[in-house]
Formats: sequence, C-alpha cells, structure tokens
Amino acid sequence: MRFYLGVRNGLTAISDDEAAARYLVLSDEKSSQREFDAQVYAFYRRLTELYPEVDMLPEDQLGSSPWACSIEMSGGHVIMAIQLENHEKIAAEIMALAGQHELVCFDPQAGRVYLPPRLKVGQADRGGRSA
Repeated sequence: MRFYLGVRNGLTAISDDEAAARYLVLSDEKSSQREFDAQVYAFYRRLTELYPEVDMLPEDQLGSSPWACSIEMSGGHVIMAIQLENHEKIAAEIMALAGQHELVCFDPQAGRVYLPPRLKVGQADRGGRSA
C-alpha cells in the first residue's frame, strides 16, 4: 500500500472538499497543470535533497527510500507516493516543508488540507476553520 500527499501553490484558503476536488484534477495526468511555479520547484528541490528520487538511487539503496515510486512533478504541483511503513515520519516533514515554502498540502487519505501560514491567518480572520 501507498500513502499519498499532494502539494501545490494556492492564492486563497480552501476547504478540505475544495482541496480534494483539486487533488483529483491534478492526479489525472491528462489535466495536469504545466505552468512553472518557483515555490513548487523550490519545494521539490529541497525534498529531493532530503530524499532523492527512486530513479536516482543505486539499486542497493532502494530499500532505504521512503518513496513507493517516482514523484510526480509538474510545473505547478507535486504528488508523492510514500511507502506505508514510512508515511508517519515523512508526512510530517513534507507538511512542514510545504508550509516553509508557503504551499498547500493535501492528504487524500484523511481528506484534509494543510494551509501555509499566510493562508491560515486569512482564514482565521474570516472565522474559518484553521488547518
């Protein structure tokens, strides 16, 4: 089994349901956004510095990788499939890294969106639920 997370840029706070709908669109290869986003790319670069892509590892190091397969990277989003036994440790790191890069992170297993600090403030000001 795999544990998935999706990361993308967002200009406004969104609900869990809105994030789920956007994740479905992004995870469909035919509708993947191709526009380049510098924050998403910076997130991806830092993530792969910490945990290299499986395609870049020698065969004898594959067992130490948290990835279940290659990371899906487009110009505007990153979708990661994490080996289930590694998901608790790495999911928390990914969510923190996404926040540092001001990106929205979505956990499709829980149906929960995690907003970056700049969007949490705006959502709290409007009386919304803070993720």
